[in-house]
Amino acid sequence: MKTKGVFKVFFLLAALGGLLSGAWVTQAGAQDYPSKPITAIVPFTAGGSTDMAVRTLAPYAGKYLKTSIAIENVPGADGAIGYNKGYSSKPDGYTLLASNTLPLFLTELSRETKYKSLEFKPIFAFARDSMILLVYPEFAKTFEEFVKTAKSQTVRIGTTGGATTTGLMGILLAEELGLKVTWIPFGGGAESLTSLAGKHIDAVLSITATAVALSKAGKIRPLAVFSEKRNEKYPDVPVPKELGVEIPLLFNHTGFAGPPGLGEDRIRFLEQGFQKAIEDREYLERIKGVATYDLVPLSSKEYRQEFERLSTLTEKYKRYLK
Repeated sequence: MKTKGVFKVFFLLAALGGLLSGAWVTQAGAQDYPSKPITAIVPFTAGGSTDMAVRTLAPYAGKYLKTSIAIENVPGADGAIGYNKGYSSKPDGYTLLASNTLPLFLTELSRETKYKSLEFKPIFAFARDSMILLVYPEFAKTFEEFVKTAKSQTVRIGTTGGATTTGLMGILLAEELGLKVTWIPFGGGAESLTSLAGKHIDAVLSITATAVALSKAGKIRPLAVFSEKRNEKYPDVPVPKELGVEIPLLFNHTGFAGPPGLGEDRIRFLEQGFQKAIEDREYLERIKGVATYDLVPLSSKEYRQEFERLSTLTEKYKRYLK
């Protein structure tokens, strides 16, 4: 009996030693990360709004993550090439996808892709662009006037396609309010706004930042910003809640996500680093008066919830995306 007791104690100590050893290895592994630069894949060309937002944040994030962050632009196929590369990268925390959230889902539904949006691991989101409805000044003075006209006659609204944030926002607006619309295709938001200023079309759904210059010049008139609260750049323009309109809100929300299989310990470490970066005084001073986006941070959990919301929403309207 004594021999059995000795063996029992021996095995318990051995098991405990194994657990402690495993815990030490895990802790040591966590402390070793990151031991080299982190690459952030931006699935768009250099110089665009997403690229600039990520590049501006990168040095401050690197400061708190104790490494450098290299930006790799991988444009093409509405972002699909970059999305696919980020999705298939090794889940070790050294390659992240830096992108707008909604276009990720729209591209998946509108073309053949290798990735599945919901299988990405959301880490942290920080920059958000809202959508805005604009007309040429003589067409309508208020949102209510625009809706009344668009219900009684067909209006021409510029679009960059249903598989874009602004395009889908326009579709939701027309669907929810029963508007009569002829969609006029354009290659980009700036092109559609120029056409609107020239009165070649009646209205445009645009990112708020893109429309600031022409709005301030009085060439186009903003009627509604699709957000929860008024935008600082358009303090006199109402939001749907103030107009008594219930409509899903779409945003270009820029953030970081990892490939499937990325461990929770690294997600938490990265999330904390990005959170500290956007609170850095020097970063906040640098983007003041320059950034085209609103600073709207989402934790990993909140970002996952936004992924799930957009998945449900785009599935409902996917017939418009092909």
